[in-house]
Amino acid sequence: MEASPLIDLIHLFETFQKETKNNNLTDFSVWLNKTLNSDAVKADGDINRTLVWLIHRLAKFFKWYAKNTLSKHGLVSMDEYFILIAIEKLGNPSKTEVYSSTISEINTGTQMLNRLRMAGMVKENIDSVDKRVRRVQITPKGKKAKDGFFRDSESDLKLKAGNLPPDEKIVLIEHLQYLEKFHSGIYFSDKN
Repeated sequence: MEASPLIDLIHLFETFQKETKNNNLTDFSVWLNKTLNSDAVKADGDINRTLVWLIHRLAKFFKWYAKNTLSKHGLVSMDEYFILIAIEKLGNPSKTEVYSSTISEINTGTQMLNRLRMAGMVKENIDSVDKRVRRVQITPKGKKAKDGFFRDSESDLKLKAGNLPPDEKIVLIEHLQYLEKFHSGIYFSDKN
């Protein structure tokens, strides 16, 4: 049996202890993951491509984690959940306002709203002033699905956030908020 990887792991744990004055194995796993992955980022050379690739992959993992909980509450996707949130938050929005708020393309947004309406989670009304505008409201069934998913997804949220220490989660949130504001500015100012 080859003992070299085990010896390497022991040496890495010694380095971790010297750098951090810490013996916690969970903290060591975070440190080890960062240490090993930092070399991969340096070797890649295209840091922007790596960043976008990682965000894309994380989004896919997050959808995968939520799949069973969504299904349990009659929802097909996270996008449907966020549509319910947007409708409740906006009150009685037009369909266009929902699409804009959730960053949904018109065709995709229309399909999701139609499915939610047929499932009894959303109801649609004609605007009292402009008869061309359709407004939507969340129904009690939609509120129950939204609230149930929110309640039942607590363990998913902890898993999705990984075992990063709280201070590093805050730093990550700050970076992601910056990126979200940056791209929101571009998206919402685009006339096309």
